[in-house]
Amino acid sequence: MKRIHHLLAHNLFKILAFIWTILIFYFCLDDAPNVPKFTFQYKDKVVHFIFYFVFVYFWSRSLKNTSLNYILIVLFLALIIGISIEFMQESFTLHRTFDWYDILANSIGALASFIYVKKFYAIKN
Repeated sequence: MKRIHHLLAHNLFKILAFIWTILIFYFCLDDAPNVPKFTFQYKDKVVHFIFYFVFVYFWSRSLKNTSLNYILIVLFLALIIGISIEFMQESFTLHRTFDWYDILANSIGALASFIYVKKFYAIKN
């Protein structure tokens, strides 16, 4: 029974990770100028932080092998995707622009999630 629960948890996180990844691409590359506006300062950076924190968390939890190397691969992919999307925004959208601070917020979110996962979940060295 524990094995079934373990496999279901990985599959659930894998599904969530795929959905979350699609949502990141959709929201970051959607060219709609009428995206909901928030009223607090640096809201865009908070959203970027959350996007990549959750991205690393879901993908890390979806792995069957929780060795440090696999979690580092997830972190590396998050960083590459975050940088790539910023370049795509500049090249393929009309209402989005490249922003180094978005890359910084993405990276900090991914790193924070990596540290969280490493600290609170069994990671094999």
